[in-house]
Amino acid sequence: MSPPASLRRPAALKAVSGVPEKAAKRAYRGERREEQKRLTHGRVLEAALELFAERGFEAASLRDIATKAGVSHAVIRLHFGNKAQLWQQAVDFLFRRMQSEMRPMPGDPDYAEGAAGLELFVRRYVAYCARHPEHARLMLMESMHDSEQLRYAVDEHIRPAHQFLERMLKAAVADGFPLDVPPAHMTYILAAASQSVFALAHEARRIYGVDVLGDDFVAHHADAVVRLLFRQ
Repeated sequence: MSPPASLRRPAALKAVSGVPEKAAKRAYRGERREEQKRLTHGRVLEAALELFAERGFEAASLRDIATKAGVSHAVIRLHFGNKAQLWQQAVDFLFRRMQSEMRPMPGDPDYAEGAAGLELFVRRYVAYCARHPEHARLMLMESMHDSEQLRYAVDEHIRPAHQFLERMLKAAVADGFPLDVPPAHMTYILAAASQSVFALAHEARRIYGVDVLGDDFVAHHADAVVRLLFRQ
């Protein structure tokens, strides 16, 4: 008869291939600590993004971020350093997440292959903006004045993204995309059309009485942006 589940040792603790049980226990505890560290790291970054987006870099405090993340102020200091270093790591995380979620799926056209690639990019970008309205809010907050934070975001992330979008737009125009306008215009037209209703979700809900973050609204908004840009 097998012992009750509560008395069984986790598989990770059992000696395997001659490894002593004490060594297995140490390895198991080490894995648990690393997993807990990753979870804590993620909570801090999410809390930092939310408060930086709501208040801006200057007004958001490390203590408020620590409270929101459910960790001590000392933990943030230990793992992230000062507020400027945390801001940079949060922005790095923000753009890595965007790249991951926007990555083409197997079988998708490449975004820079022509009009079809641009349309797919627009639809994916609208969906991303709806899932993460804090992205646009944070960048709008920091873009209202020149700062070290804005310079970091532009140099490390935003300028390369705009350069990629410029190549994508050129390929789409060569493939028949109807709006052949300078990139500085087209990039911000696309960004505003895709982001603004989600970044201003509270305002839109109060005016129109709709949940702009709901799946139906997001799908209809993506259709509207595509029809607007492609003159359909």
